[in-house]
Amino acid sequence: MKAIIVGAGVIGASIAFQLAKRGVQTTVIDAETPGAAASAASLAWINSNNKALRPYHDLSVMSIMEWQLVARELKSDQWLHPVGNLHVADTPESAAGLAERVARLHSYGYAAIPYPVDDLHLLDRSITRRESYEYAAFFPFEGYVSTSLLIHDLIGAAKSLGARFVLGERVRGLVVQGSQVCGARLESGEQFEADIVIAAAGAGLGDLLASHDINVRTSGTPGVSITTSPGASSLSTVLHFPALSIRPEAEGRVVVRSKNTDRQIDQAAWDLPQGAVDELFEIAGEHLNDFEARHVLAERIAIASRPYLFDGLPVVGNWNGLDGLYVTTMHSGVTLAAIVSRLVATEVVSGESHSLLDEFRPARVLEAAQRGVGYFDPYALEGEQKG
Repeated sequence: MKAIIVGAGVIGASIAFQLAKRGVQTTVIDAETPGAAASAASLAWINSNNKALRPYHDLSVMSIMEWQLVARELKSDQWLHPVGNLHVADTPESAAGLAERVARLHSYGYAAIPYPVDDLHLLDRSITRRESYEYAAFFPFEGYVSTSLLIHDLIGAAKSLGARFVLGERVRGLVVQGSQVCGARLESGEQFEADIVIAAAGAGLGDLLASHDINVRTSGTPGVSITTSPGASSLSTVLHFPALSIRPEAEGRVVVRSKNTDRQIDQAAWDLPQGAVDELFEIAGEHLNDFEARHVLAERIAIASRPYLFDGLPVVGNWNGLDGLYVTTMHSGVTLAAIVSRLVATEVVSGESHSLLDEFRPARVLEAAQRGVGYFDPYALEGEQKG
């Protein structure tokens, strides 16, 4: 069996590893450096913290656990950081909302621990106690992934099993005979044949489908994450405050993001003004007592259009009307890649459907597009809580 994967982010690289393990002749095509798009701009927070739809929550929980298995298979866990996550609310309204979330997660059997705001320094000595803090909760099951390290290890393992990676080449469209997808065509004109094409192109999925007169929105608003210079903070857990989200990274770096900063992206220049960086660092310094904003530099600014379907939920499965096209796109790719990649590989090789993916099939997207359903977000998936 021959398979083409379009996209070498965390989803595409994970699927490549799983297919190569099963003996599938796998070719991965990406126009950019692997993981340079949404995977790089993500906070990479692994969680099922605020996923109200129960099947989505359960799938996320299973995937978080499955990363442990992937680490064993890769014989490397340097990218996996199960350090927990702390949410802090600073208004009565957001405190009540967070308390309700904790109660709901308790009913799911998910670890969610109310934590005294006066004791936050005991959880992490870098956290500043502010008078505005109303309520806090710690989620010990969560953490983060260093996506560049993970993707590097996945690609190395996939290559060792025979997978081929074609980088710096953009897929122009699918090769279709009748209603059967039988390969992919690059902008250079080169064609690759395959029994199945797996679209793991994130927000770029819409453009790929548009080349075949399929109009589906697959991208949300652009997002940005900023990785600081080394020695910025000794923070040891993921933090969510109303105004920003922040997590540790190697050598005392931290990764910071904020919805407000997302709104300041210059979409024409695809850049972030220095003033927005300075503002975000100042806010970080208000919450972390060892973060001195004036001495911290932005080592990397990653901007990407994040994948986001009309209802915020993943889409995984064979695309109705085009045999040989399998679609995988989701907002919570870093959390879900472990289990989704295994299930995708199992479905592709066996030809049988897995019930865990029943709620997330492409049929609902096609139906919504035909009905002219607009973009909405009933499930607040990731990012800092509303303040």
